[in-house]
Amino acid sequence: MNQDVVTGLRTRQRNARTSELLRDFASALTTDRVTVGDIVSGLGDRGLGVLIAIFSLPNILPSTVPFSNVATGIPPLIFAIQLMLGVNTLILPNFIARRTIGTKMLKAAAPRVASVLSWFERLLKLRLPWVTTPHVERVIGAISFMLALVCMLPIPFAHNLPALGLLLIGLGLIERDGLAILIGSAIGIFGTLVLSLVLFGLAHGLSFIIGA
Repeated sequence: MNQDVVTGLRTRQRNARTSELLRDFASALTTDRVTVGDIVSGLGDRGLGVLIAIFSLPNILPSTVPFSNVATGIPPLIFAIQLMLGVNTLILPNFIARRTIGTKMLKAAAPRVASVLSWFERLLKLRLPWVTTPHVERVIGAISFMLALVCMLPIPFAHNLPALGLLLIGLGLIERDGLAILIGSAIGIFGTLVLSLVLFGLAHGLSFIIGA
């Protein structure tokens, strides 16, 4: 049963890398499908950072599916609100927690996602612990909320840098790496400012053309 898998993983959570936990979780599954709630439980207190990172990945690269960024931007928005409110335990809405993923698909995808995580894990370490204190995390949550909103805008290439910022914030939360969180916040804010300037320029140019 999936609950047995979750229980077994909790004994390793303190010292194991997140990529290792993800691989172990996927390989130990015996049911046909697994819920998102089970995945979060298996990853323990790292679930918030992992989900922010995973749902940010699709928005970093240009998508061939129109408006797909709107759907993938909703979960990070929900998780950012919880981080902003200082929620200690990740609370998944039922419509997300009850969503199931085919075990076969998860087993195929887990090694690829774990490989990406393990590459970043080599660069991440416990740094600048003041960034991961509850009060500062609420500020980071507010920044993540803003970036998640930008990621949902149906504007081509508008969400790439904010999504990269969210990815680094999520990874920083996983490994308690304050430097990664600050870099991710800076990249995301920079991308948002660039987008704002572009939109302002387009609006100003359009108004000039209409006025002429």
